[in-house]
This record gives sequence, C-alpha cells and structure tokens, in this order.
Amino acid sequence: MAVLEVVEFPAKVLETKSPEVTVFDDELRQFVSDMHETMDDANGIGLAANQVDQLRRIFVIHIPLDQERYDEKDEPKQPWHNKRYTFINPVITKKAGKISWQEGCLSFPEIFDFVNRSAEVWVDAFDENGEKFSVHATGLFSVCIQHELDHIDGIVFINRMSRLKSSLIKKKIARKGQM
Repeated sequence: MAVLEVVEFPAKVLETKSPEVTVFDDELRQFVSDMHETMDDANGIGLAANQVDQLRRIFVIHIPLDQERYDEKDEPKQPWHNKRYTFINPVITKKAGKISWQEGCLSFPEIFDFVNRSAEVWVDAFDENGEKFSVHATGLFSVCIQHELDHIDGIVFINRMSRLKSSLIKKKIARKGQM
C-alpha cells in the first residue's frame, strides 16, 4: 500500500470529467487500497481518483463515528458509519429533499463553507471486484457521495457556492500561491 499525493486546486485534473472504469483487475484493487490509505493519512472522509491525479470514475468513503468531529450535526450512529465504501462508475438514480452542510475538501486545504445538496440519494455503483451494489444515503453520507461524485464529473465544491464566495476563495488561493 502507498500514500498517494493529493493534488490541490487549481490543478486542471480536478476540473476534468473522468472516464468510466472498464477493467477490474489487481492493479485497480491496489489503486483502491492506496486511495483508502491516502484518505486515512490525510484525515479525510472521502477521496476521488482525480484528487490523486488519476482520471477514473472512482471514489472512496469512510465516515467514522466521531461526535467531536461532527458535533455541529450531533448525528446518531448510522449503518454507514465506520464502514469503508468504494464507488466505481457510480450513478445517482434518485434524489430527495434538500440539505445544507459545511463541506471541506482535501484539494482545498483550510477552505470550508456551506453547500446545498440533496438530503437523500440512491446510488448504483460497482466495488473494486466489479460487483454491483446499491445504497440509499442520508445525512453526511449523502453529502459526501455527492461531493465525491462531483469530483469525478470535474466539478469542485466551490462551484456549488455563490459566484461571490467562489470568486473570493479563488482569489485567496491565488494569493497563497504567490507567497
């Protein structure tokens, strides 16, 4: 296993739509394992393949139950807590409701803001062995799936914010890069 380098905005790979995965082999399983290790090492709860400079429709999620980390929502234990997920070629088949959640992103260090999302999503995907599965996600799990699915569609979370907020964040990142 290996920790991969997480690319940061404005890397073009973050705004590039990823093609579908067609081969499910040992190389893919190793890459997925490395993605999980990278996400854990960065203390993240989700990671998309293009965040590690790979254009593939893959993302991983692991949301530990940690009341200190998510105390603003004080979310009770859900079946998806403390479970590792690998989503390959995911498709949202249904959405319901609305939710606003403060999001962050490993590719945007120290940037956090509220983003409006669907409160519930139903998703079909494949795991690293090519086995199809479906999930119904609510709460933080739903938000995380939508955030990571945006990544593999080439959409960064600041694009889901107001034009003013997005512009301010881009200027902040540009200033940081000049220091």
